[in-house]
Amino acid sequence: MDAFRMAGMALITALLSLTLRSFRPELAIQTALAGGAVILVLAAGELSGILAGLRSIWAELGAGEEALMAAVRVTGIAYITRISSELCRDAGEGALAVKTELCGRLMLLSAALPVLGGLVRLLAGTAELLP
Repeated sequence: MDAFRMAGMALITALLSLTLRSFRPELAIQTALAGGAVILVLAAGELSGILAGLRSIWAELGAGEEALMAAVRVTGIAYITRISSELCRDAGEGALAVKTELCGRLMLLSAALPVLGGLVRLLAGTAELLP
């Protein structure tokens, strides 16, 4: 997705939402959510190139595919949580945003546990080699 198209879409959505806010506030929120969803769908097309680049970097480092997928999963959870909580805040639901962030943090911890376990095993193996 071209950065100019993304910026244009965001500006058009923001102006339309701002205009609607004075006449029909409920439509302003829906317009902003729909515009944001369109931008996210358009940006999703960039993911395949990003994943291909990450795979080549990971292959050069000699790291396993499992570690890459864990990193991608954690990054995805972080972005989805952030976007969801900001959408809740935009809709005036601050309490729901906080709960979304808490749930996201718990999911991040759960997704990162295998990587943390591998790191602890690596450190324990290194400690055994020390005199």
